[in-house]
Amino acid sequence: MMSDQASEGESAGDPASKTARYAVPNAIARLISLDPGLFAFSVTGVAPWRGAERGLALPAVHVCPVHAVSDSAVEITNGTGRPGAWLGGRADTLFVRSPPEGGTALVTAYLARDPSGPALALSIRRLDRPTDAPGTTPAEVPITTVPLATPVVAVRPQEEVGLEILLHIRGRGDVYFFEPGWAGRVGAGSWVEAFAILPQHALAASAIEYKGLSASGVETGWLPSGSRCGTSGRSTPLLGFAVRQKAGIAGARFDCKYSGYFQSGVISGPVRNGAPCLSTVANDPLEGLQLRIIDRSAGR
Repeated sequence: MMSDQASEGESAGDPASKTARYAVPNAIARLISLDPGLFAFSVTGVAPWRGAERGLALPAVHVCPVHAVSDSAVEITNGTGRPGAWLGGRADTLFVRSPPEGGTALVTAYLARDPSGPALALSIRRLDRPTDAPGTTPAEVPITTVPLATPVVAVRPQEEVGLEILLHIRGRGDVYFFEPGWAGRVGAGSWVEAFAILPQHALAASAIEYKGLSASGVETGWLPSGSRCGTSGRSTPLLGFAVRQKAGIAGARFDCKYSGYFQSGVISGPVRNGAPCLSTVANDPLEGLQLRIIDRSAGR
């Protein structure tokens, strides 16, 4: 259904500090790639806006097309059918129509300066029937939740990095996984066509890269965090993947440990730090993955 890439307004500060914490960003921007169709965007995780006498009430979310003057630009309207761009105040829903070839929206969250506040997230609900799922109704299409901000937490020595993993799954579209454990494994034949990894740690997000091998024989190059690896909607499964830390990232030491679950039932791994994760069965589609990233540099 959709994918995203994130960039936070500020970095995590000195990674060598024993008590390193996220800097609280002013804004967080994400690119949301949409399949063709009509979607409803709304914000979750915050109390209702009460407005402000002057300026902009925070938090607030701005949504705009990436290619505003292009024929492939998404169209964004509010509840009255007029052009819209903001979620906040009286505007609690925006309607986003993606053209037949798909489109991309830029979502920018302007945050309140309360690091202990609740998580802020964008809820994306499809309102029409997906073209690749003729047996479904709009009510059966799952709601996708895209995190925009989470409460600030400490990073302790050798602490496991929080992860957001996006899988594009055959017959289901994009599915986000946030909790530790397996991402995917949603049923036989529900193989992974593409994935993206978004570490919830500024230094890890800049340090981690990954690659994939598709059933068509294409092996991608090493891609940075937030990049989509693979294809979507082409029924081409991935056969393997690998994750590692980039070379030359000063002051960082991340240990990547990962496993793959394949259509044959084979579980491969765990393997580490750039080693390929493949099935022992030839041409065996990947149906799930498990990844742990341990920060071994924060306590130095």
